[in-house]
Amino acid sequence: MNASSPDHAFAPRRWDHVPLYRWWRESVVGSVDQEKVVGRIVEESGCSPRYLFMTMMSAGIAVLGLLLSSPAVVIGAMLISPLMSPILGLGFSLALFDFAEMRRSLSALAIGAGAALLFTAFIVLVSPLKAPTAEILARTRPNLFDLLVALFAALAGTFAIIRGKGETIVGVAIATALMPPLAVVGFGLATWNMPILGGALALFVTNFVTIASRR
Repeated sequence: MNASSPDHAFAPRRWDHVPLYRWWRESVVGSVDQEKVVGRIVEESGCSPRYLFMTMMSAGIAVLGLLLSSPAVVIGAMLISPLMSPILGLGFSLALFDFAEMRRSLSALAIGAGAALLFTAFIVLVSPLKAPTAEILARTRPNLFDLLVALFAALAGTFAIIRGKGETIVGVAIATALMPPLAVVGFGLATWNMPILGGALALFVTNFVTIASRR
């Protein structure tokens, strides 16, 4: 069925009698300046010196919090993590089939994740603390609740970015799902502990895919 057929053109109208759908289409989707939202995402989703520096600092603080088994320090690391921007860029590029932006966002994510991984591994190598703590082990056994954290963070992020409100707070939630597992991967690499490395990597990949696919 082509895009010009009456059935396709008026398909959304079939749901207009549903109050929740009508509210979503008119009050949420209809009030969004789509061009402005996409422009802001594209502007912030690339790799830059600031992005790399802040990602490495967040990873460094996160791995120190994990080594000290301090949830407060780990949460503090999330306040400065800039991972949300390229993930948003990737998600919107998938939705819009914008392959140039997709490559740009993926490059920023790969470079940022690689820098964070190497930096955390270096910190662990020079640190006298190399024993797995409870905070580290908690990131090596992915479960349904971890997936739900990533899913809810992704949904909140999508809503926040289209409304232009709360991006910082949602960015913390997204970083909570991604940065600690990535730091644990660095720990596993530095200590050559394959079970920890594999478990944390599985959690990171699962959360990343969940977050990116919900855009």
